[in-house]
Amino acid sequence: MGQVLKMHNPVQNYAWGTRDTLARLRGAPCPAPEPEAELWVGAHPLSPSVVETAEGRLPLSEVFGEGSGHPLAEGVGEFPYLLKILAIGAPLSLQVHPDVETAGRGYAREEAEGVPRDAPHRSYKDRRSKPETVIAVSPLRILTGIRPAEELREIAEALGLTWLAELAGYDAREIVTAIFAKPQEAAELALQATVDAAMERSLRRPFDDDAPGRPEQDPQDRLDAVADLVLLLHDRHPGDRGIMVAVAMNQLFLAPGESAHTPDGQVHAYISGTAVEIMDASDNVMRAGLTPKHVDVPEMLGVLRAEQPAPEVTGPREEGPGVAGYRLWDPRLSLTRIDVAPGRPVEWELAGVATALCTEGSVRAEVGDVVHELSGAEALLHTGSPDRARLTGSGRLYLAAYR
Repeated sequence: MGQVLKMHNPVQNYAWGTRDTLARLRGAPCPAPEPEAELWVGAHPLSPSVVETAEGRLPLSEVFGEGSGHPLAEGVGEFPYLLKILAIGAPLSLQVHPDVETAGRGYAREEAEGVPRDAPHRSYKDRRSKPETVIAVSPLRILTGIRPAEELREIAEALGLTWLAELAGYDAREIVTAIFAKPQEAAELALQATVDAAMERSLRRPFDDDAPGRPEQDPQDRLDAVADLVLLLHDRHPGDRGIMVAVAMNQLFLAPGESAHTPDGQVHAYISGTAVEIMDASDNVMRAGLTPKHVDVPEMLGVLRAEQPAPEVTGPREEGPGVAGYRLWDPRLSLTRIDVAPGRPVEWELAGVATALCTEGSVRAEVGDVVHELSGAEALLHTGSPDRARLTGSGRLYLAAYR
């Protein structure tokens, strides 16, 4: 029999978060005193979960840390993933994550330079890559990758953006590089023309048109969504040429339950909504704009892939009553959504290094003679040999596992 232990998970206070989403989920005072952006379930040393062990409460980074020797980590080593809840109240930065080779080199360089691991200007906080898959909990709006040439030309012609038309034949990395290489005066003129065109488009739209909240189903929807995006970003980050990059990016609208994957080297930014996200256990981020945080454009361009396609938006695959699974980038890693309701229990195998995170209602988990009650944002950790769990109550779990 394996071990099943209660976890306590830290909240990250970033400016783009909300004051209500995570507070309500945890049953904490609402509104929160400061924005709450992410809840982390994992062992990242910068902000690890705490697990209730026989020795007392321990940071998960000590249990699974390099050379810890803790019995819970036997045969595992470092904790293999990071699971999050995202509460997006304002657009995130324009960002890219490195591949594992680049992360290793960057981490070694910043360690040698003596840059503190928690320094605001540090880019490489660990040696790992950070591919990630996001699942919409509420309607989710994201930017990811660069649009195909025909869409860029269409937007450029409709909005009168000569700077965008000039870039339409470039590859994705060349487009982003060219925007940041533009002389300052030319960039200011191009950005002002973009904002003016967006304002004109917005003023022509019917007052009750909700186009920015629905997928880009046709060219008119696409233009309305681009105009709305430009004005939103200009309001928060006036003069930031990251707005021009955003115009060139694929804009996706995910319905609750849908998912999208972001590989290493893909430029992306989340705009609004609530989501569950699973990734390799990394916090390496190269930012290039749309943020008050440290920006390192050369480093971001250095990790950017030449090709930046839009990811496929997919729904979960049904695996049984109340059970749905998501396809991930690593076959050893799985993410399963489990809904339980009165009179409809679910039995599920816990195997490998698994965490069960409650995102709605309350769930009772029985594993042998061990019983745990989970409610908003609470989680369980499973390690060791496989166990059968009986789940009852009325709520939703996201169960991540690495085997």
